[in-house]
Amino acid sequence: MNRAADDDRAPYVNLPTWRDDVRPFFATMSLKKLASLVAVAMSLYHICTGYFGEPVPEFHRPTHLMFALAVLFLDRDRSAATRLGRIWKYVWDWSLIALLVASCGYLMMSVSYIQTRMQFITPLTDIEFFLSVGLFAIVLEAARRTTGWALVIIVLSFMAFAMWGNYLPSPFWHSGKTLAQIMDLMYLTNIGMLGSPLGVTASYIFHFVLFGALLVASDAGRFFTDAANAITGRYIGGAAKTAVVSSAFMASVSGTAAGNVATTGSFTIPAMKAAGYKPVFAAAVEAVASSGGLMTPPVLGATAFVMAEMTGISYTDIVIAAILPAILYYVGTFITVDLEARKLGLPAMREADIPRLWTVIRQRGYLLLPLVTLIWYIMNGYTLVHAAIWSIFALVVLLAAFDRENRRNVLFVLWRAMTSAPRMMAQITVAVTIGGILVGIIVQTGIGVRLSAIILDLAGGQIFNVLLLTMFFSILLGMGMPATGAYIILALLLAPGMVQLGVPLLAAHMFIFYGGCKSNITPPVAIAAFAAAAIAGTGPMRTAMKSFVIGLPIYILPFMFVYSPELLGIGGFNLGSAWRFVTAAFGIGALSVACVSWLLRPLPWLERFLWFGLSGVFIFPGAVFDMIAFGSMAIMACWAYWRRPKLRTAAR
Repeated sequence: MNRAADDDRAPYVNLPTWRDDVRPFFATMSLKKLASLVAVAMSLYHICTGYFGEPVPEFHRPTHLMFALAVLFLDRDRSAATRLGRIWKYVWDWSLIALLVASCGYLMMSVSYIQTRMQFITPLTDIEFFLSVGLFAIVLEAARRTTGWALVIIVLSFMAFAMWGNYLPSPFWHSGKTLAQIMDLMYLTNIGMLGSPLGVTASYIFHFVLFGALLVASDAGRFFTDAANAITGRYIGGAAKTAVVSSAFMASVSGTAAGNVATTGSFTIPAMKAAGYKPVFAAAVEAVASSGGLMTPPVLGATAFVMAEMTGISYTDIVIAAILPAILYYVGTFITVDLEARKLGLPAMREADIPRLWTVIRQRGYLLLPLVTLIWYIMNGYTLVHAAIWSIFALVVLLAAFDRENRRNVLFVLWRAMTSAPRMMAQITVAVTIGGILVGIIVQTGIGVRLSAIILDLAGGQIFNVLLLTMFFSILLGMGMPATGAYIILALLLAPGMVQLGVPLLAAHMFIFYGGCKSNITPPVAIAAFAAAAIAGTGPMRTAMKSFVIGLPIYILPFMFVYSPELLGIGGFNLGSAWRFVTAAFGIGALSVACVSWLLRPLPWLERFLWFGLSGVFIFPGAVFDMIAFGSMAIMACWAYWRRPKLRTAAR
């Protein structure tokens, strides 16, 4: 008798075993398999340094960079039309790896020299100059492979500005820097390529990405999807609401919107299509939900750690500040999904397709315990690294204890997590290294202060105009970039101008963070939407446009917490925070109605325009604005209800 077939945990026992999957790995060797071995070594290195204590930054950061880029260059498709093309790819990649090891190895072996060296006074040696330029070129090549040419062009433009700024007119003029001066800063200091952004990634973010990879490898995504189905499946638009809930959580831990779309989207998008949603809408909902996960506590897609480093605000305060905006984000998404379902006349999920919540929790509910462990450690003052490490240990122990069908699957789960986490980290590492390069150039040239001044001049000193321009540049500069890398650049270039106008520091950084995250679903470079389109089988640009429309209600959210900092808990949470939360929710709901063009019936263009304008009134705090907004909403809602029966009568 097959006990697994009768066990209600049967859907979760189909993972390959260690003997079936991992042992044949070593039968033959290839560069991709070598990449997996390097990835495992990287994971073990970070687990050991996280538990026993990490080395000095001058050693730790180049080691992390070397591991991440080595995995990236080894893990490449080298197919080509000709044998010569394949040979060239092999030679090129091995040359990059050799130069990478030499550049980072020199730093790892010269810790004492770097710590005692007189920066910008002791000239670069010939070998240091060669290695610095080589590492710089390697990072650019890695950026080209992960994000395309856009980021490379931005870096080269900044380099040109740094070298020839003495030929530019005011306010962009500066004295100009030589290539040696720039490479000195980039290679042998903690400001450039090996600066704080890379340090945060090596010290904190990797451990959380590994934790997220372990959750994905343990089939936690299926668990959260089943749990979300059990909660939302009985309601209209249940399949889409399930996607919103499950993707929100998983993206927060994984740290990448596109990566989360590729994992949870593989079963949420087909479920939405089966429920009756159009493929383009299903893909757009998944993209919007995964992008929102980057703004969801407690991890915030790992950007919270970088924000804490750059602002000096504690990680706990940032997480608390993000709670109400995250809830509002998903309130808007839920309203949009619900209205779309009613517009299409879609029923709730079939009862037979809805799992029982208690059954889901009984089967895989232990996966919640590592999350509880993570939050408990963070809230009780332990370091973020220890919180992540102990959460990883807890998850491994729980998998071994509760996977009764085949405990050897734990080895496979560990293997898959330790090979996938460094691959996910490669893109993040490249982005933050590029961010470090831009930080160095901004520091050397002082352009950050000048750009803020330019925005202030263009906006005429008006806060709303400044916010509009800042949001535009946030979306523009964030296109095609991971959230963490985008935030670093935006925080340096745009945040100072907002703070100068009196915007609270935390509100300014959260504003640009939201703008950078929204670039994932904003055409023309909407990477999360493109990933969802590939799964749904729809056109990438059509999906990006639909994602933009679905996510449009959330674009006003950053404006709301700038005008009402109490939404971020600035000054403490009180009745004022609760009231602004209510008004913000109604404002986002009004914009959702305008975007879907549905409220009990299809809306004509005039009513749609009025709902759109009404949402803007909710941005501004004050009793007068609230009275106008709620009064207008009541009138328009009554009008929509009054017109509904007339349309039914006419149809009959």
